[in-house]
Amino acid sequence: MSRLSVEDILRITNFNRQEVELLNRHYTSLSGLNDKIDRSRFRDMLADLFGVDDSLIMDRVFRCFDLDADNYISFDEYIKGMSVFLKGRYEEKLKFCFRVYDINGDRYITKEEMFQMLKNCLVKEAVEEDEDGVKDLVDLVLKKLDEDRDGRVSEADWAGAIAKEELLMEAFGQCLPPKKVVDRFMDPTQEDLIASVKQRQNKSKPVAKRVVSAI
Repeated sequence: MSRLSVEDILRITNFNRQEVELLNRHYTSLSGLNDKIDRSRFRDMLADLFGVDDSLIMDRVFRCFDLDADNYISFDEYIKGMSVFLKGRYEEKLKFCFRVYDINGDRYITKEEMFQMLKNCLVKEAVEEDEDGVKDLVDLVLKKLDEDRDGRVSEADWAGAIAKEELLMEAFGQCLPPKKVVDRFMDPTQEDLIASVKQRQNKSKPVAKRVVSAI
């Protein structure tokens, strides 16, 4: 399968020509013999270079990149996904986070999905919380997000709520890197980091604290 041309990439992504060349080198370093990035390598990249260490969120981000659902990320998928992940406009980031949190892909974030993600986050952060406590947190977040009060969060609910309180965009786990991490990743002098994918950078603000501060 032929790759997108540089001109096509410049037209459909948020990258300039120099950034496309850099991302091409990144992809070459990360891809395997089949010229694709497998799930394991992608998860290593998320953890080591972007500080995303929640297993569920890693899997969901991978799914959002893997547009053809073949369990590999092609060059075209990598470029398109990274355009949003690294340099997405507000609307693109809004939709991306919604897709990450919409675990079953039905275009709604349900209470069950919220519970699964928040429980996973609290366990990871070693926060002592029983199931009733997690359910209470879910109820609080749902009140913030469910604008039409139908017991679930649609894309329209999501857009409306995030417009009022942007901290809620990553309420259920970090799925976008902070600017300083993006700057480092896009720095041509830091390419050895991409090649090695070894050193963890886990400095994101704990999810529980983000949720509470947004509420």
